[in-house]
Amino acid sequence: MYTIKLMNEYLHGPIWVYDEEGFIRRKYPLIDNDDKLRKLNEQARNLYDSFYSFNEDDSACVFDEDGYKAAYEEMIGIIKKIVHKLQMINNDDFVIEDYITKN
Repeated sequence: MYTIKLMNEYLHGPIWVYDEEGFIRRKYPLIDNDDKLRKLNEQARNLYDSFYSFNEDDSACVFDEDGYKAAYEEMIGIIKKIVHKLQMINNDDFVIEDYITKN
């Protein structure tokens, strides 16, 4: 059984697919072929990535905690839509582990 982990990481949307052995899968047709999931994943990635900035105050990378806190409800809304859609298309092929909303 596959595991879909929802977690934020820079330059990657929140949907992470792991196979039975625990390896990350780059392609997973059930998700890759779903336009709504792809768009939600991209929307969440763009929002999360917007909190990173580079070369400010001679720092290599800065994460805007205040910006993230201000947009937290928006992020949670996107993740809830992703979870709902995943639940709709899941035919017992995967389990969902949500590390963003902790549900």
